Amino acid sequence: MLDYSVETRGPNSQDESMVDDGDTAFRIEWDQLPHDVRIGIERRLGSTVVRADGQQTGFSHGMAARLLPADGSRVFVKAIRADDELAGMYRREAAIAARLPESLPAARCRFEMTVADWFVSAFEDVAGAQPRLADPGELADVLRTVQRLAETLTPCPLGDIPEIAAEMESEFTGWRGFAKSGAPADLDDWSVRNLDRLAELEARWSAGVRGETLLHADLSPGNLVRRPNGEVVVVDWAWACRGAAWVDLILLAPYFAACGVDPEPIVAGHPVTEDVDPAEIDALVCALAGYWAVNSRRQSPARSPHLRAHQARFARLARDWFRRRVDWV
Repeated sequence: MLDYSVETRGPNSQDESMVDDGDTAFRIEWDQLPHDVRIGIERRLGSTVVRADGQQTGFSHGMAARLLPADGSRVFVKAIRADDELAGMYRREAAIAARLPESLPAARCRFEMTVADWFVSAFEDVAGAQPRLADPGELADVLRTVQRLAETLTPCPLGDIPEIAAEMESEFTGWRGFAKSGAPADLDDWSVRNLDRLAELEARWSAGVRGETLLHADLSPGNLVRRPNGEVVVVDWAWACRGAAWVDLILLAPYFAACGVDPEPIVAGHPVTEDVDPAEIDALVCALAGYWAVNSRRQSPARSPHLRAHQARFARLARDWFRRRVDWV
């Protein structure tokens, strides 16, 4: 088992303590919400809002703010137009967060409502900060939380949760798409040489990820809040699905690399992955790299202008990690 207190620095070690997920979208601020929406929220809270601290991390454009009402309470509120293309994601997040087990370190949904054609969800406010994955102690707290998620959420405690294999079936096809239509002109030489092998392995990713664990499926530093006592709270459950208990760690692992921490010793020694067939992990890492590779080449959303650069960076990180796992030349 991996000693979580040991720092594991990767070959591309950097001094970064955070990944590039700040100021990633043009979010609506509290004072930019329609007056009727703000009044509706205050009525539901039972107190006027005297301060709003907007949260700029993430890639969606709805409002996200920590509100301080006059009664001294605190609440984290999200709001988006009810007809926005992302409103369904906001609704799903609220519905799942309201049903999570009490023993789970997660922010519960206090209420949701539609007011003046806006969807609003309110969550428990969590005092803390994003964990710094380059810090050995904070990384250890995150890794313990990943283990706790797997233990607490197996078997899946919620009904009507889709399988990750079905949810991502049409998304994890990047290498196969390149192999069919031709490699992009800017694709790196190694990927071009191995494109057929990448496509073949990618096609097998779903076979190994089936399971009965409730997965967060979007773990990143931006979706984790570390309290001063070291407890890590998991937020933003919009993409929750069912699958093998080890999947969340693999989806999070490129963020270790982004901070200069080699994912390989972590994956080799963590309780959720130490007994998993390496070929199954290879297939998922391969599919993840292909997903980022193809999406990074799409047109940038107007309200999330940094998304494609983020995806391009993580395509490189996932590809480089995958290359270290296999012996392809």
